[in-house]
Amino acid sequence: MSSKTRIITTLVVGAVAALSIAVPLAVAQGGGTRTQIALHPSAVFPNASGKAVSTVNGTERELQIEVENIQALAGKHVNVFVNGVRLASPVVGSLGVARVNRDTAKGQFVPSIHAGSTVRVRTLAGALIVSGTF
Repeated sequence: MSSKTRIITTLVVGAVAALSIAVPLAVAQGGGTRTQIALHPSAVFPNASGKAVSTVNGTERELQIEVENIQALAGKHVNVFVNGVRLASPVVGSLGVARVNRDTAKGQFVPSIHAGSTVRVRTLAGALIVSGTF
């Protein structure tokens, strides 16, 4: 075998070895499609802010919704709606934050998110806190 052939063989083997490590690593890091939107405050809660993050990876879906700066509601439940359907009623923490995390990999229901999907967070009395659209 010539030295040129050895170099090419070494490069090919090295490339195959690198790919065999990189591909599983990319799969382990999640991949898929991640979409994030801002949740905008209502006139009633002008300091409120938040975000919603939808992740789809094959048949697995994850949805994370977070609302901040609602200290006035600390200790109270709020209703989280996705596409007009109530998803959850988390308690607002002492720092004024409410979070919802849903993941099909954990056996939880996660609504399908698509362009035009809506997220609204309301008080139990129905007052709008924040809203946004994917």
